[in-house]
Amino acid sequence: MDFENEIKKLLNEHKYQEVLDTLKNAEMTLNLHIYKGDAYYELMQFENAISEYTKVLEIDNKNIKAYNNRGNSKGNLGQYEEAIEDYNKAIELNPKYAEAYFNRGLVNYNLRKIQASIADYNKAIELNPENFMAYNNRGNAKNYLKDFNDAISDFDKSIAINSNHNTYFNRGLVKENLEDFKGSIADYDKALELKPDDLQIRLKRGFAKYKIENYDEALEDFTTILKIQPDNIETLVVSGMTYFKKQDYEKSLDLYNKALNINPEYADAYINRSIVCASLGNYEQVTNDIKKMFSMDIFRNDYLSTFEQIKEILLEENSEKSLEFLKEINVLEKEIPDRFPKKTTV
Repeated sequence: MDFENEIKKLLNEHKYQEVLDTLKNAEMTLNLHIYKGDAYYELMQFENAISEYTKVLEIDNKNIKAYNNRGNSKGNLGQYEEAIEDYNKAIELNPKYAEAYFNRGLVNYNLRKIQASIADYNKAIELNPENFMAYNNRGNAKNYLKDFNDAISDFDKSIAINSNHNTYFNRGLVKENLEDFKGSIADYDKALELKPDDLQIRLKRGFAKYKIENYDEALEDFTTILKIQPDNIETLVVSGMTYFKKQDYEKSLDLYNKALNINPEYADAYINRSIVCASLGNYEQVTNDIKKMFSMDIFRNDYLSTFEQIKEILLEENSEKSLEFLKEINVLEKEIPDRFPKKTTV
């Protein structure tokens, strides 16, 4: 086996550091620079990878792979415009180079040039109809544009080619947008079959169960996450929301307190704690949490929703104390900071 093939074999075996060690004192050729760049890339040393691909292009300024791979490295560093220049060059040299279209689609998506991203994925699919990730990524782009049904169609095509946990997860997200929570749960179930240790999928499944009021099963997912990541603030908060729906207000309060002990600036925990404290009659804490919220970057919609929920609780209580506090809440509501905009959706 010659030296270049030996290095290529190490790359294929994912022995990236061994590649770098072996090449340390080697006489470098064009292919060896590419392999060294590939090893740096896999080790997430993107600046070094760029340096190696640039050396390739100094030797051969028409090397398509070097342009493509250097673009990938730049993209990972957030150098999106520079990455596109490299992909453009690769495509100019070979207009049928599907990989460059696919990668340019990723970068255009990151730049929120969504239509350009979709056009790139269209071309990548035209050149390689079996590229399941191109369908997946085009589905994400269509989801961004709220073209939900077409997004699902792309995810369906991706899954038909390759049953991938990411695509089931992404399709589940779109079904949530369509308020098809049972459908999203089915997709999250499948995604977890394929990747049981993915806590983000489990969190989304738990929240979808919460949305259909299946609180006990939602808590099973949240509890599983918290056993592994007890400081997962998002899960602590949604668990608190779920216990609130089950009218276990003390448990709900305990979870919000834990979240705020971890991050005293976590706005959602203050929002939800103020609501549960209203249910518990702890009006002093409600006032303190609302005043804390006034110092935070919270959308006006979130303020208004919080006040409405608190007022409903106070009216339902209908006691002398709750109705007296309702007057204070009405005064506080008028003090909502004007600087915060309404929440918009993308």
